[in-house]
Amino acid sequence: MAVKVRHSRLVLQSSLNTKLGHVSLAGYLRDSRGVSLTTMRTYGNYALVYLLDGSGRMKWGNLPVVKCRAGDLLFVYPEIPHGYGPGPGETWSEFYLVFKGPIFDLWRSSGFLRPEHPIRHLPQIRRWLPRLEAVADSALPESAKGMLRRICRLQQFLADTGEEIASDPQPVEWLEAARRQLIESPDISPVAVARALGVSYETFRKEFTRHTGRPPARYRLHRRMEQARALITERNLSNKQLAEMLGFYDEFHFSRRFRQATGQSPRQFRRAKAAA
Repeated sequence: MAVKVRHSRLVLQSSLNTKLGHVSLAGYLRDSRGVSLTTMRTYGNYALVYLLDGSGRMKWGNLPVVKCRAGDLLFVYPEIPHGYGPGPGETWSEFYLVFKGPIFDLWRSSGFLRPEHPIRHLPQIRRWLPRLEAVADSALPESAKGMLRRICRLQQFLADTGEEIASDPQPVEWLEAARRQLIESPDISPVAVARALGVSYETFRKEFTRHTGRPPARYRLHRRMEQARALITERNLSNKQLAEMLGFYDEFHFSRRFRQATGQSPRQFRRAKAAA
């Protein structure tokens, strides 16, 4: 059931950071125009957009445009272009929450946040909205302890809603097998994955890109970089150890690809995390 939003308002704005991450913004938007589907935005943060009333569309990376309705929870990822909002004759009111940090990168690299499934349908809005509002509760102190409580509440929300992911009506069985091979077998090529599935590489590449938003080789590199960031954050590993664990030729190859993907060398990334 839709929930009417009386007026737009900001309920949380915080610059406080912790080593796990932070929740920086939250609020309500009434009659929002959303984000353009033609000149899509790359936000640089994670965000949740809970459509409380109205309907519209979402465009996500290279995935096709999908329809949205009240009760849909939209996921935004830091580096993936996206757009969403009402179509002609439609309205759109939402609750949004913006967050970022190593703990959420770890959730993503572990597969609990999945960019290929950018929408969860949570039609019981009166059940789930208070859970999101609790993350942004103004009664929490503006301190490291208060921020950690926000992060814990958000993680619990993500865990509790995880079973209600709005996946494809007919699950694509080959996609999970392909993803698993690309991630777990660094020596196998995307061409070999297609051959094992019994399809041509062009067909495999086109369908894989349609479902995940990235071609197979770029998907593999992206997941490796997610794992690398999580490992650097959580464990004190050398570049050589990381290269061996993630299937790179050597530490120089790993360092070069890390810089290409993140704009920082592994050393710079470590220093930035240590200073956070």
